[in-house]
Amino acid sequence: KSKSVTFGCSEGATLKPALLEHVFIEKATEKNGDASTVTEDEVVLQDLVPNSNLVENAANTGTGTVGYTLSCPDLPSSPQNIFYKCVSSASGREQVGTPKDCKVLINIEEKPEAETPATPEPSRGEQGVVLGSALMIAFISCFALVAGNMF
Repeated sequence: KSKSVTFGCSEGATLKPALLEHVFIEKATEKNGDASTVTEDEVVLQDLVPNSNLVENAANTGTGTVGYTLSCPDLPSSPQNIFYKCVSSASGREQVGTPKDCKVLINIEEKPEAETPATPEPSRGEQGVVLGSALMIAFISCFALVAGNMF
């Protein structure tokens, strides 16, 4: 039951938001009554997930890639979808067709209801195990960009 995730930005990319205590969320806003648009808001991470923190790991000296680890020892009372951005600085070394920015999407499950040492429910197989565990899953939308520059 991992409550942390590690990710990194490719060489030359900078993590946004710049403050490690902050994170982005998507927020739907309504215009003209029914047309909704999605905006991104920068918010304080601990306002969404209590006692959580993001730390910067040592840079890989071979590639200059910096890693980050998000830890959430206490899960929130409701699921949270947050994200960070890796923003590339403009340089002449970039290949044609290489994306400039990428999002690191992180889905944080809600804390399970009060756990009591009562008789366990009958096993529902693997599905019950997966649904019952409190895992954080990171989806990196430009995995090829990150992985391609790490090797």
